[in-house]
Amino acid sequence: MNHTVYKWAMIASCLVVTACSSNKDTAQSVVYLSDAEKVQSVIYLQQKIVSADWLAEKEGLLRESIKGSPFTLHQQGNAWVVTAPAQQAFNADRPSLLLPVVLRPITRVAKMLEANPDSAVLILGYTDIASDAKANHKLSADRARAVASIFRLSGLTSGRMTYLGLGDSEPLEKDNNRKNHRVEIIITPQAQIQDVLAMYHPAYVRQLALSQAR
Repeated sequence: MNHTVYKWAMIASCLVVTACSSNKDTAQSVVYLSDAEKVQSVIYLQQKIVSADWLAEKEGLLRESIKGSPFTLHQQGNAWVVTAPAQQAFNADRPSLLLPVVLRPITRVAKMLEANPDSAVLILGYTDIASDAKANHKLSADRARAVASIFRLSGLTSGRMTYLGLGDSEPLEKDNNRKNHRVEIIITPQAQIQDVLAMYHPAYVRQLALSQAR
C-alpha cells in the first residue's frame, strides 16, 4: 500500500482524545471516529491521487497532440489550457475562419478527448479592446464556435463540451492586442466542468449584456 495512504488510513482509524486531566483519577474524554468517517478520509485522499494521475496523463496526451503547432499548453488549477493565438490560427481576411494548418492539432486534441470520457472541455474566445463591445463579443463567440465545430465533428458530444465568447474580458497584456486575440481550450475532469463554467459565467453575462446594449 502506498505509504501516504497507509499513514492517513491509520490516522483515520485512531482515537481522537479531546480532553484530558493531570489528575489520574479523572476519566479522559474520548471520541471514536465512525466507520463512515474513516472511509471518507481514505476516499478523499484517493480522489486527490486520481486527480494528480489525471493531470499527468492528460499533459502527455495534450503535448503530443499539439506538437509542431503554434499552440501552447499550461496548467490552470486542476485543468489544462491549450491556447491558440488568433494571429496564427485564423484567417486575416476572414477572422473567424480557422487556417488549415491548425485543423490537424485541434482534431488531435478533440480525438484525444473523445477517447477519454473522464474529461470535458470549455472553449473560450477572446479579443482586445480595439473594437466596440458588440463586435468583440461576436468575433470571440464566432472563433470559439469554429473550434467547437471541429470537436463536434470529431465525435465529442455537447454534454462534454461548451463554448463561450468572452470578448475583451481577460486581456493577457494591456498593450499587446495581438496576444489578447486567442482561443483557450480548457480541458478539465468531467466531474469538475460545472465548477469551471461557474467561474467564467459572470464574465460571459457581462459581455453578452454589453454586446446587446444600444
